Amino acid sequence: MLQITQLDAVTQYKMARTVLGRDLYHVAAYFVDGLLIDTGFAYLAEKFYQELKNKHVKRIVNTHHHEDHVGANYLFEQRQGLKAFAHSLARPLIEKPPEKLKLYRDVVWGVPQPAHPEAIGATISTAKHSFGVLHLPGHSHDHIGLYEPQQGWLFSGDLFLSVKVRVLRLDEDVYALMDSLRRVINLPLARLFCGSGKVLDNPGAMLKQKLAFYEELEQRIELLHQKGWEAEKIRDAVLGKEGVWPWMSQGEFSKLNLVKAILKRKA
Repeated sequence: MLQITQLDAVTQYKMARTVLGRDLYHVAAYFVDGLLIDTGFAYLAEKFYQELKNKHVKRIVNTHHHEDHVGANYLFEQRQGLKAFAHSLARPLIEKPPEKLKLYRDVVWGVPQPAHPEAIGATISTAKHSFGVLHLPGHSHDHIGLYEPQQGWLFSGDLFLSVKVRVLRLDEDVYALMDSLRRVINLPLARLFCGSGKVLDNPGAMLKQKLAFYEELEQRIELLHQKGWEAEKIRDAVLGKEGVWPWMSQGEFSKLNLVKAILKRKA
């Protein structure tokens, strides 16, 4: 599935692998004034490239190295000589992607082909816009966002996802994520473009709610830890018992990961 939506000057390419008539997980790339932000995932790389190949893409930026954001990099590089820009920490991970992914990631997105991005600077410009490059770690250590102050746009990659995310990926840093939210929370934002395909108008209140959720969670977990509660008991009391995520992700995502990440900082 590849769905194209025009959002004023920004074109959104929302995509998902469809299995048995059902979309598995949505991700999105964005195109504005010759700038392509992310390139989707391996299973739709060729279809995505064919849709974009005559759109006069001049620059590509990857918000981070995860396989659902870099899938068509190699096609633009091989066929048009366009190398993406990414944070310097992302470059070796995009150049040498994993040979094998967790089963759910392989089913939903697939292993990307190697590509050779260049290190992005403090800004990236098009004919009509200048974007500040914001390092926003947490979801991954190399995660960036693009902020266009004249329009109040923030292309936020996977910074937001939703207000109350009750699971954490093993390699995510919840405290870095909180700091990244604090970095953008007071920016004059008119529109937030998420890597999941969500587009939020006047997103300040929702960003504040997300930060408040984590801050309250931290306080509740710390209080129960001081009472001598074990991590699993804290999880059940604060977040509820695990759902399907630990099973689906082979332990990569879980509520317990979130509790342990907060307790680790308190140790």
